[in-house]
Amino acid sequence: MSSETYEVIVVGGGIAGCFAAATAASKGADVVQLERKPRERGGHIACGDAMKSPNKPKMYPGPIDMGAIEDDADALIDWNIDQIEWWDEEVDVRKVIPYDGHSNVIDRYVFGQRLLEQTADFGVDQHFDTVVNDVTQNGRVTGVEAVRKGEPVRYESQVLIDGAGAQSILQDLIEFENLDTGGETTFEMPHYTHFGSAYREIVETEEPVDYQNAIVGKPLEEMGYIWYFPRTPTTINVGLGFQMTKGPIPLNDRLRQDMERRPEFDDAKIAEIFGEKDKLGSSIALRRPLDSMVAPGYLAAGGAAGMTHPISGKGIRGAAISGYSAGKTAAKAVADGDVSEYGLWDHNRYIFDHDEGPKLASRDAYNVAASSINPNILRAVAAMLPEEEIKTIVGTETDIETLKGKALVGLGVAKNLISEYRGGTFEALGITKSELYEAVIGVRKTQGFVEEYDEHYEHYPDDRARFEDWLSRRNRIDQRFYDALELSGDDRKY
Repeated sequence: MSSETYEVIVVGGGIAGCFAAATAASKGADVVQLERKPRERGGHIACGDAMKSPNKPKMYPGPIDMGAIEDDADALIDWNIDQIEWWDEEVDVRKVIPYDGHSNVIDRYVFGQRLLEQTADFGVDQHFDTVVNDVTQNGRVTGVEAVRKGEPVRYESQVLIDGAGAQSILQDLIEFENLDTGGETTFEMPHYTHFGSAYREIVETEEPVDYQNAIVGKPLEEMGYIWYFPRTPTTINVGLGFQMTKGPIPLNDRLRQDMERRPEFDDAKIAEIFGEKDKLGSSIALRRPLDSMVAPGYLAAGGAAGMTHPISGKGIRGAAISGYSAGKTAAKAVADGDVSEYGLWDHNRYIFDHDEGPKLASRDAYNVAASSINPNILRAVAAMLPEEEIKTIVGTETDIETLKGKALVGLGVAKNLISEYRGGTFEALGITKSELYEAVIGVRKTQGFVEEYDEHYEHYPDDRARFEDWLSRRNRIDQRFYDALELSGDDRKY
C-alpha cells in the first residue's frame, strides 16, 4: 500500500468539503481533498437546489469567490424565486410567503463543478475516484485508508475534516472512545433517527408552470413534504423527503403518484445527465447541529455535523459556513501544533457564534414537537398559522420577535382559525376542537422553548473547559421541553 502525507485531509467534494479545503489551503495548509466520484461527476447530488443570497459574505464566508458563481448563468440560472408557497390541495389551503429578496433554484451540478475548480485553484490536491474504507488513529485521528482508482492508498495527516455528508462512514469507523481526550470525547455521535430520506428528479415540462416564481411545498402522509422547485419556467426540481423515525415510503412511487395529479406534468420528461435520467436519492440530517463537532485530529462539517435545517432540510448555507470554519480551524491548529479538542475548539465556537448555528439548533424543537403528533393535526396547524409564523419555523430569520410582532401573529391565528372553521378544513381532516386546541397550545409552548434554546446556544462556551456545564444546562432544557409537551420515551429525540 502506498502512503501519502498532508497536513489536512478533507473527505468529500461537496459544498462543505470545498469550502473547507479551499479555506485551509488559503491559510497555508498542505491539503488533499478525497472524492469518491470521478471528476466529471463531482457536484452531482440529490438536493432541492434552492439557494438564497449567494453574494452575502456572512452566509458564504471564506476565499471561495461566490460573486463569480453568482455571475455564472449556467450555475444560478436566473433570479426567478420571490416567494415560498405551501399547498394542501385536499383541503384547499394555500399559503404564500414572500421573499425579501429574490432567490434561485440552482443547477447543483454546475455549481458543484465551479466549487471544485475554485478549490483546485488554491493549490488543493484533488483525488477523485477515491473511496475511503478505514480511518487510522493513535490517540488522535491520524488519517484514512482508501482505494484510489483501484489501488490502495494510506493518507496520513494532522487533521481530518469530515465533509462526507449525513450518516458519514467516517463517524462509524472512528473509535471515539479510544482517542486521547483525558476523559470522554466531547464529539456527539448522531443517531440514525436524526436523519431523513430524500429523492428528487429534474423534470422538463412542455409548458411553463404557473408557480415558476415560487418554491412549493406540500404535506406528506408522514413527517415530511413534497416539493416543486422551478429551476426555469419549464425545468422543475421535484422531490420529497421524510423523517426516518416514521414508516418507510416508496419515494419514487409516491412522487410519481403526486405528479400524476398535476396537469403540468402530463407528457413531462426526466432530464438526462451523463446519458442517464437525472434522478437521485440521499439521506439528510434532520436534527440540531452536533453539540461538539471536534475530536482529536478530527472536525465534522456540513451534513456530517448536522448543519441542515431540521424542518426544511436545506443545507447549502450551513455546509458553506461549517466548511469554512473547519478549514480555518484546521489550518490554525496545524500551525499552532495543537490538534487536540482544545486546539480545534474554535470550530464549535465559530458555528455557534454565527447566527446560523443557534437558529438551526433552536428550530429543531419544532421538529421534535411535530414528529410526535398526527400528520393531519400538523396540516390543520399549518392551515391555521399565519404566513409570518410559518416563515419563522422553516427559516432562520424572524420578523416576529417584538411584542407587536407576536400580537399580530396571534391576531392572524385567530382570523385563520375562524376562516378555516367556516371553510370546513378541520372537519375534512377529521380534527376535533379539543385536538386543535391542544395543538395550538403545543405550538405556543414549543415557540417559548425555541426562544430559550436560541439564547442558550448563543452562549456556547468559548473553550473546551466549560463544555460539560453548558451541556448539562442544555440537557435540562431538553427535559423540561419533553415534560411540557408530555412526550413519551419514543418521541424524545435525544
